[in-house]
Amino acid sequence: MNIKDRLSYTNRIISLLGKGEAVVLTGHRRAGKSCILECLADKLKDSGNVMYLDMENPDNRDVDTNEKLNIWIKEHASNNNRNIVLIDEVQEIRDFEKTLRYWVKQSGFDVVVTGSNAKMLSSDVASAFSGRYMQVHVFSLDYGEFLDFNGITSSAEALAMYLKWGGLPFLSNIPADDTRTRNNYLDNIYNTIFVKDIINRIPVRNPVFVDNLARFIAENCGKLFSANSIAKFMKNSTSSVSSNTVDNYTDALCVTYLIDRVHRYDIRGKRIFEQQDKFYFEDIGLRNYLCLSKSNIDIEKVLENAVYLRLRKDGFEVFVGQINGKEIDFVALRGDEKVYVQVSLNVSNPDTYEREFGNLRQIRDNYPKYVITMDPMATLVNDNGIKVLLADNFLLHGI
Repeated sequence: MNIKDRLSYTNRIISLLGKGEAVVLTGHRRAGKSCILECLADKLKDSGNVMYLDMENPDNRDVDTNEKLNIWIKEHASNNNRNIVLIDEVQEIRDFEKTLRYWVKQSGFDVVVTGSNAKMLSSDVASAFSGRYMQVHVFSLDYGEFLDFNGITSSAEALAMYLKWGGLPFLSNIPADDTRTRNNYLDNIYNTIFVKDIINRIPVRNPVFVDNLARFIAENCGKLFSANSIAKFMKNSTSSVSSNTVDNYTDALCVTYLIDRVHRYDIRGKRIFEQQDKFYFEDIGLRNYLCLSKSNIDIEKVLENAVYLRLRKDGFEVFVGQINGKEIDFVALRGDEKVYVQVSLNVSNPDTYEREFGNLRQIRDNYPKYVITMDPMATLVNDNGIKVLLADNFLLHGI
């Protein structure tokens, strides 16, 4: 099977090498981190001594502690060349950071690792690395990559396919009309995340509830929640847990990069609210798969999730905006940049138009404001400098 080079990632990683810091690739399972690492190994093979350690390979199971990792690096290192250490799924090695902290500081050594669990970047690990790492978060395929992997061009049908199946790279190897195999693959990925990254790593007393919680969040993706409101709903559904337990279990889902928690942002007060968040999935296909009512999937929320992922991939920190009791779908910050984004399938209905454009008019600053829609007629709108972007163009090119 040919591996496609996701250039936006490999080129960025190469630009970060040689700075005396480890490069850590994070992201949920099967987002493509391993393939990126393989492409990186191929691109760097003429630049030094590449040492590749795949922790999902059964032959490497014995390298399971920092001491054994240290021995492995010594055995494979070159005294006469630049050394590039690449480790896939590094969280499988206990206390890996204790060894890598040493090698990162050695002249002529570069270290790149991947991991599927946010615990590997906890404050303790960051402290152990002494700040010597840079994180590159790997997302599922964006729309442009999706088109490339599937060998198709942008169209209404292609966009619908992307919004239905998401961007797990391996799905491009399964025929589009083989729904059963595609769903089986998504089921396997979810179960792997659920068992290996949640049940086996995080103290979970009630795994059935965590599974129900993941499916509840999928059904209600993009809606504001508090732990208390979720606990009340689940209690009414015969699953009685405390709000603290709900918080702990949603954190567990976030730790695996299955979902992201998005905080609310007070646009006037420029502060972050501590209660009521939204949740979005890091892969749309997994979100759709987990929806119990698949015949009633809210396509507008799917589009909203896709827009969120594009903003994140483009390096924005994303919040849900609040102003004068109105909601802005996304406030996106990147350095000194700030953009406001509303997402709607179409704006032909007067009430919908006023909600999307009217809410943006409430904001009195001069930062760019966008409405992203699948309604081509909306591009004719000229309303107080608010820009209209068609969804396919935005998902291909960003802002």
